[in-house]
Parts: sequence; structure tokens; C-alpha cells
Amino acid sequence: MLPTTYFWLRVQSSPAYAELDQFRLMDMGALGTEEEEHTDVVIRACFAEEAALAEAKAAFGNAALEGGESPWEDWDRSWRDRQTPVEVTPRLTVCPPWVEAPAGAEHVIRLEAKMAFGTGSHESTRIAALLMEALDLGDKSVLDVGTGTGILALYAAGRGARFSAGFDIDPVAGPCLRENLDLNPVGPAQRPAAFYVGTLDALRPAAAFDVLVINMIRTETWPYLDALLARTLPGGRLVFSGQRVEDQPHWKKWFADKNVAVESEITQGEWWGFTAKR
Repeated sequence: MLPTTYFWLRVQSSPAYAELDQFRLMDMGALGTEEEEHTDVVIRACFAEEAALAEAKAAFGNAALEGGESPWEDWDRSWRDRQTPVEVTPRLTVCPPWVEAPAGAEHVIRLEAKMAFGTGSHESTRIAALLMEALDLGDKSVLDVGTGTGILALYAAGRGARFSAGFDIDPVAGPCLRENLDLNPVGPAQRPAAFYVGTLDALRPAAAFDVLVINMIRTETWPYLDALLARTLPGGRLVFSGQRVEDQPHWKKWFADKNVAVESEITQGEWWGFTAKR
């Protein structure tokens, strides 16, 4: 017999720990988790058993905001019914495959929200897209580092990049990227994006690009800065996003040490991004 109710818990998290907290909840028996929109990273987890709810409450302590019991529902249908287009920038809209794009949308990327990062709703993705829009990508080569769902590489291809590629070290990204390529065919005058799962070292030693897009937090990016510079053609650009505002002093010292010029920067909320010229 199918259950008639389920148990739920809302947990306060943070951008740095949201993924880890969701893994913890799943390990405690959560049937699923989601980050609530329009909150400072609040995770809602659902459980089949009240005992699992109690365990999660105890484990998260004061971070467990509230919990309860609700009637069972068709999760897949309910989730699909709630999906709406995301305006990443005034020029870029991300839509689920089954949702009609807004009239007049200039660039539309279709994808489903899955485990790979990147549905367009996060400030860091918006910042990266806005910085890319300030660049002429026509006939340029673009590399999206830590591509997630591939939004930024797909956007570069849609904006006329001669070659657009992205990679991610997360194996979960592989099937997601393949699906998103199929969902976003390019026109006859364009080349599709190319993706792989692996590291920067998987590229040919001489491979370098006109534009590198890196939407990753500083602690993930910092060990690879010299390698990223080496993959940037002379006069090329590095688009960095996913940086916390409080990290600016670290970056400014790096600019001075490496003789890198910052051309533009954008701040949204607690997030900061910039375009640097080699």
C-alpha cells in the first residue's frame, strides 16, 4: 500500500555547505532534497519515516528550522508543474524542455535541473553570463571550466564562438551534458559546444583559448590560476565568477603579482565576478 503522508524538514545551510548538507540528509534517509527559492540557502528534505526525521533534526540541531507531516503527493508532477523560465540576463533565458519560452526571448537554453550545478538561477551564473555578454565571442575559442550543466559553454556557442568547450570533474555531469547538447541544437552556421568529464590536464599541452570562463569559488579556483593563465592566449580574457565579495583583497594581490588587468566587474548580493585580460 502506498503511503498517505510523508515527513519533511527545513534546514538552514549556506552556499559553501549546501551540497554537503544535502548529502548528509540523504545519508539519513531523505527521499529527496531541494534548495528553496528566494531564501538564504534553506534546504527542504522529505522522509518516509518519522524516525528518520527525528534523526535529522537531532543531527542538525539549531540549523533544523522546522519539520512536520504532510499528505503524500506526486513529486515528479508537482515539481514539473512548478518549473518556470529563468531569466539569467535580459538576453538569456533558461527553460525546462516542457515549458514554453517567453515571447521575444533572444537566447533560450533548455535543460532540466538535475544533480549537476547550474540552472541559471544563482547570482554567480548571472554574473558570468553578463560578463560574457560584454565580450565579442564571434570567431573566438571559449573554455568553460567547471561547466556543471553546460549553460555558459552553450551560451558561448549560441553567441557565435568559433569553438566552445566545457569540462567538469564530477562524473554526474557527463550524462547531463550529453542530454543538454541534444536539447540545444545549434543552427547551420554555428558549431555545437563540446564537453568532457576530466581535468584541465586532459587537454592537449598546446591547447589555449581566447576566453576562459571560470564560475567556481576561490578555494576551488586558486590552485589552478597559473595553469588557467597558461591556457589563455595572449590578449585573451579570463571571466571569473562565483567569488565572494570578501575575497576581493586576495584577488587584487594576484592581479598585481601576475600583471593582470581587470577590465570589468559585477557584484550581485554577496557574489562578485570580473573579467581579466592577460
